[in-house]
This record gives sequence, C-alpha cells and structure tokens, in this order.
Amino acid sequence: MKRRAAEEAARRAAEQATAAQVEVDPRFFKRVMALVGENKRPVFTGLAGAGLLVAGGAMVVAAIRNAADPRGFFQDRSKWNEILGDLKLSAWDVWITYFSEVAPYWMGHGSETVQRYLRFELIGMFDELGRVATEISSTLTSLAWDVMDYDMKLVGLLLEAGTVFTVLLPFRATVPGKIALGAAATGFLKLLLDLMKEFAGKMKALDLKLETLGHKVFELRGLFSVGDGKLHLKPVGYDANLWVPVTKEHR
Repeated sequence: MKRRAAEEAARRAAEQATAAQVEVDPRFFKRVMALVGENKRPVFTGLAGAGLLVAGGAMVVAAIRNAADPRGFFQDRSKWNEILGDLKLSAWDVWITYFSEVAPYWMGHGSETVQRYLRFELIGMFDELGRVATEISSTLTSLAWDVMDYDMKLVGLLLEAGTVFTVLLPFRATVPGKIALGAAATGFLKLLLDLMKEFAGKMKALDLKLETLGHKVFELRGLFSVGDGKLHLKPVGYDANLWVPVTKEHR
C-alpha cells in the first residue's frame, strides 16, 4: 500500500511539473525566418548602397545563421523533467521495496549493511542525480529563452534597418543622403555586432555550465556502476551467509 501510494505521488509530481511548463508556438521559428526573409533584402541593398556589402553582408549572414528554434531546447528541458520524475520514483521504489518487503523478514549483518548503504549512500546518490537533473533543466530553460530573445532582437534589427534603408536609398545620389545612408549602415552593423557578442557570451556561459553538469552525471554514473563486474567489486550484502531470516533469529 505504501509503495503504491509513493508511486502515485511521484507520478503526480512529474505530471504536474510537465503540465506547468511553458509551451511555445510551434510556428514561432517559421514566422521568425519568414520575417528575416522579408527584411534581409532591403538590408543587403542598403549595405550595398553604403559600400559595406562585403563585410556587412557577411555579418548579416552569420547573424541569421545564429538564429535557432527554441522549441528544441524546451523539449530537451521537458525530457530532463521527466527524468527527474523517474529518479524520484526509482528512489521511492528502492526504499519502499526494501523496507516493506525485505527488512521485516531478514536480519543479520547483511541486512544491516544494505540498510546503511540505502540510507547513507544510494538515496544520497539519487538525490544528487536529482539536483543535477534540476540544474540541467534550468540551464536548458535559460538557453531556450536566450535563443528566443536573440531571434526576436534579430528580427527587430533587420526590420528597423530595412525600413531606414528603404527611406534613405532614393537619396543616396546626394551627398547628405550618402552620408546618412553610411551612418545608418554603420550604426546597424554595430548594433548587430553587439547582439552577436551578447548572444555568444550567453551561449559560452551556458555551454560551460552544461559541460560541468555532464561531468557530474558521468561521475555519478560511475558510482552507480560499482559492482557491475568492471571493477571486480562485490555488491553490498552479497554474501548469503550474512543474512538471517527473522523466524530463525527468534528460535
């Protein structure tokens, strides 16, 4: 009964966590790229009119290639939230199974050793995996929102620059018009470069964090692998002679 209740509680917690997650419009990125496609032509034309097409055009292409669909990162976040729910359920399953189906019927050094292992090692390892899963989920959430923020800022810059260039291009044959077009192109490229630098800085920080968390997962995976034969170590409570049935103990 306790085991079933624990399983249901863990499942409900996992379902609630999944239901509480933000859903992104599945057509968001398509709309972003459609807007990019509509506005990049006047931007390239304006850069060409200002004599900055070669360097400026390459920067615009690089900025567009940095755009990404944030839904993939949100979906990865959801997977890690599901893993978190599975970890909690697994920890409860191990705990309840042992203390409801094994401990009441077995005593002795083997039983005491397994109890200590569960209380002070295994459950702690499950908890640490849960913390790592939570951090990875949070990091992926930050990554998804940073990607979405970059996409929207990029569209905004292209839209604004395209509008300005469209207004100034008819006057590029005049000296004031040429100066204004050059200033607008230079200002746009500076803002675009700042956006790319800001995005690269965020991606670097999040990538380093994910790499560190990946190392933690690898280390914890190694701890869970003890006794699988690779290290030739004996699992806790392996010796059947160290287990004493409760009925025998009370004879």
